Amino acid sequence: MLINSITKQYSRSVALKELSFEFKQGEIVGLVGSNGAGKSTLMKIIAQTIQIFNGSVEGNSSVGYLIEEPKLFSDKTGLAHLSYFSKIYGNKFKISEYEELLKSLQLFDVLDKKVKKYSLGMKQKLGIVISLLNNPSYVVLDEPTNSMDIETSLEVLQQLKKMANKWNVGVLISSHKLEDIETICDRILFLEKGTILEEQQFSNKNQYILKLAFDNYADLATFIDHQELGRIIHSSEKTNTIKIETTAENTEVFQFLNQLGIKLIDFTTEKKTLRNIYMNKVRGEYHDI
Repeated sequence: MLINSITKQYSRSVALKELSFEFKQGEIVGLVGSNGAGKSTLMKIIAQTIQIFNGSVEGNSSVGYLIEEPKLFSDKTGLAHLSYFSKIYGNKFKISEYEELLKSLQLFDVLDKKVKKYSLGMKQKLGIVISLLNNPSYVVLDEPTNSMDIETSLEVLQQLKKMANKWNVGVLISSHKLEDIETICDRILFLEKGTILEEQQFSNKNQYILKLAFDNYADLATFIDHQELGRIIHSSEKTNTIKIETTAENTEVFQFLNQLGIKLIDFTTEKKTLRNIYMNKVRGEYHDI
């Protein structure tokens, strides 16, 4: 799917401004941003529930979605919902095709119960299954683990990861639970005032943010000239300090410093998480060198 220069303006505000990115089947992309950043508007445009905008979206002819709370009928059973929405999509619901997913989400044994007896988390999980009934190439999920406890959230996220791999479905997901986004996403898009502020790739390796303080500028300059540990995100000639993003463990860093004959006067490290990346961006602490 290709999102090309999308701009969406309401009467007094611009929700999205010339926003572009590519979204592939089989990958999971996270959207992170404060309220009003444009996440829900973008998702609705991709899901075609908003059709008036500037720009274009290519390849979104087959999209399932769960945006905001699922629209359910309190007096109908879970099974009746699945049959009803399958019929809307022109299909006949075959429980055998979804049995594994329903069991993993702990919905299989409650399909005969009316939805009014479901917890908020169960309703949310049913909404996720409904979003998949049209066999989509992509699925858009806005706060999919809302109202779920930690254990249930992890189960749902694991199933979304399996689904993306097994069914080759592209998943676009937003959540205020940054740990959820970090758990399953291949990459993260940071939205700010309707534009993509930055994109972050996440790998299986642990990533760290290191802050190194040197005794003098000559040592700092030598380190910058020779280091291949990671990306420099900030440096200061005044304080002879530098911050880098790296997958290198502390022992590897100190071995490299010994090879250069450089000593430090201070060293701090923290594991790179989506939460501290986001907070640092909000606070404006990181600047490219």
